[in-house]
Amino acid sequence: MEISLGGRRIGVDMKAEACRRLIFAGLILLSFLAVLIYNIFTPAMTDDLSYGSVVAGADSLWDLLRQEQYQYMTWTGRSVGSMILRCFLKGDKWIFNICNSLVFVLLTLFMYYNIERKKKYDVFVYLLVNLFVWTFAVSFAQTVLWETGACHYLWGSAIIMGYISAVRYCMQADYAGVSQIAPAVGLFLAGLVAGWCNENTSGGCILLTGIWVAVYVWKNRRVRAWMILGLLGNLTGFLFMTLAPGNANRMQYMEEEHTGWLAVLSRWLKINLAVRDNLFLLIAICIVTFILVRQQQAEWERSRNMGIFFLASLATCYALVLTPEPVVRVYFGASIFMMVASIQGIVDVADKDLYLRTLKLGATAIFSLYFVFTYMDSGANVIRVYRESSERFAYIEEQKAAGNMDITVPLLRPEFENKYTDAYKSELSSEDSGYWVNVAYATYYGVNSISAVPREEWEAMK
Repeated sequence: MEISLGGRRIGVDMKAEACRRLIFAGLILLSFLAVLIYNIFTPAMTDDLSYGSVVAGADSLWDLLRQEQYQYMTWTGRSVGSMILRCFLKGDKWIFNICNSLVFVLLTLFMYYNIERKKKYDVFVYLLVNLFVWTFAVSFAQTVLWETGACHYLWGSAIIMGYISAVRYCMQADYAGVSQIAPAVGLFLAGLVAGWCNENTSGGCILLTGIWVAVYVWKNRRVRAWMILGLLGNLTGFLFMTLAPGNANRMQYMEEEHTGWLAVLSRWLKINLAVRDNLFLLIAICIVTFILVRQQQAEWERSRNMGIFFLASLATCYALVLTPEPVVRVYFGASIFMMVASIQGIVDVADKDLYLRTLKLGATAIFSLYFVFTYMDSGANVIRVYRESSERFAYIEEQKAAGNMDITVPLLRPEFENKYTDAYKSELSSEDSGYWVNVAYATYYGVNSISAVPREEWEAMK
């Protein structure tokens, strides 16, 4: 029997949506497996060993909490990531590998959720999110794959993006009356944890939440209880982290060339360089897409989401002017915000024009192909580095069992270095067995000293 044109259209749309849903689910699975493989072949490094030595002395969760309390009082207030790390170091690495890969997928889904004007099960947008994270995330090897770094930066960013997503979901649902109780309690607790993750990224989270609340209040002329409690939880967690006694103690060990306003100016210049080196291409995408949207004469509100995340990203970066020169990985959260902004910009550009649509799809297809080649090439080297690290660990255990307490191991082969392993930045010193990485290895394995020499020299010594 022939159906109407309208019915045929609905049927076609339903089939298209079902197809997208299937591909979308496949992409989620692929995203999980891709990062899981790299996690499996990322060895323990530096702080994994030094923290592991401390955690080994804990016999219960209470002991871990006491260890964290001591660190809070003497070194740092980033208790959320540090406590997550302690729990994983008490278990087998494969537990972390699976959980970390799941959190990576959650982060990509939270980023996807915060993109406006996308289709249901938008394969194009979710593919872009994954490609951007693998390509543009700051210090991917340190912030996603390295166990210590991932617990602080990947998990922290996922918690923060999850909280932001929950706030925006509540705004869309617009809970009122008695139905506000559960969201208010949930957002307070989620905000507390999100505010306690990382100084500059949690600060960016507070800014983002504050802007969204302000936009809601401006448009609707009312305030909800869950908004206030969410922000209050966010600020409470942030204060718990930043006012930790250990922060003041740690600052004593940070040296700067300048003091006073010269120090602030020096930090500002270094942040400019860091933004240029790590976020320039994402910023360029935002600028170009913003201009295109304006040329298409769309309403200014169309670029609002991109603008808010763009602002939050830059604020997350430049907030670092308040602290001595940080390590590069602290820009990870800022890169996540900027990725959301740039992908939102791409989505905002209307693609009714054949050339723009071809540019979007063609560039994404080429980007995907390039990533596949990069993933396979880097993956092979990641596995080679893991093989040599495992050989090194086994050799240390063997020598210790034989009674040798001053052990010499081979350095990693330099030709295996790639952007997805931090092993070379965390490598043993070949000149000083008192170098902190060498000491961390020696402490972890309970030997007097560990030194390293080039592999050719080590093989000649055996």
